[in-house]
Amino acid sequence: MDGTEREMIVRMQQGEEEAFSWLFQKYQSRVLRMAYLISGNYADSEDILQETFVKCYTYRRHLKDPEKFESWLCQIMTRTAWRLIKKNRREQPAEEIRDEYEPDQISTPLEAVLRSEEKKRLWEAVGRLEIRQRTAVVLYYYNQMSTKEIARAMGCLEGTVKSRLYTARRHLKGQLDAQEKEGLYEKRTV
Repeated sequence: MDGTEREMIVRMQQGEEEAFSWLFQKYQSRVLRMAYLISGNYADSEDILQETFVKCYTYRRHLKDPEKFESWLCQIMTRTAWRLIKKNRREQPAEEIRDEYEPDQISTPLEAVLRSEEKKRLWEAVGRLEIRQRTAVVLYYYNQMSTKEIARAMGCLEGTVKSRLYTARRHLKGQLDAQEKEGLYEKRTV
């Protein structure tokens, strides 16, 4: 964290709206992306973003260490997302989930179709994970957070995060293997 960011966090804690706006501009796209990957729904992710920053400003004095602002903000977003998802309990369409951050290094149209289909299958499988496993996967693989940072954000022990990641990988592998076998079976019967 650079000096400017730390200064803005301290100023925001003192109630300065300009500092809060600066932090919002800096973190809004990252929080929106995490919210979207967890919720799988763009409208919900916008609600999560808005509520996260409202809570951030409302509870700004609860942040004890400005150096931990990012993980504190992530914790607020995670709990807000879980509450909203639990409240809504609606299924997410797989077509809505996109990974816009993957570089396009595709040389042929066939490769593009295959990669798109693989991403769709993976996101369908991720979407079927239990919400806490899905959150751990999103924070670890898509936000490159350490297990220690995820533990802080999710309000649990680091060992719990590792366990959720292990279980999620096992479930994803099982789902993808089953889909592949099913696809091979369908090809043989056609």
